[in-house]
Amino acid sequence: MAGTNPINTLAPFAEVFQVDGNGTTAVDVWDIPKNTIITGVLCEVVVAATGSANNIIVGDEDDDNGYILAAAVCGATVGTIFGDEMDERGAYTNAGLDLASLQHGGQWKVYTAKNTLRIDCSADGTIEPTVKIYVFGYRVPELSA
Repeated sequence: MAGTNPINTLAPFAEVFQVDGNGTTAVDVWDIPKNTIITGVLCEVVVAATGSANNIIVGDEDDDNGYILAAAVCGATVGTIFGDEMDERGAYTNAGLDLASLQHGGQWKVYTAKNTLRIDCSADGTIEPTVKIYVFGYRVPELSA
């Protein structure tokens, strides 16, 4: 019977990166491979920042805060997780979500071409933050563009 067997197998992944803040300069975290679907990104504070202008955002080349919106990293307790609450998520993982109707515009980002995951700290800190970035998703053998 045609159509009863899968045509591909998706390979789930969970990647973890540790990144030091670099003032107000964006830091490239990961070269996202072609044919990747990212379903979630979390940011955990490893070293708390101190200073002013204390936000951190996580995104890619297309949207600098597509995964995590401006999160107050200065004064955050070590171990604090950003991106686990709906109001902390960017457009890729919270796009148009309407809790009343449970309709959404998508809760993942599909990469049919290479891209770069990055963080950007707006911290002019006496101590720059160090964070772990957790990236969850799937690798697909071949995606149609």
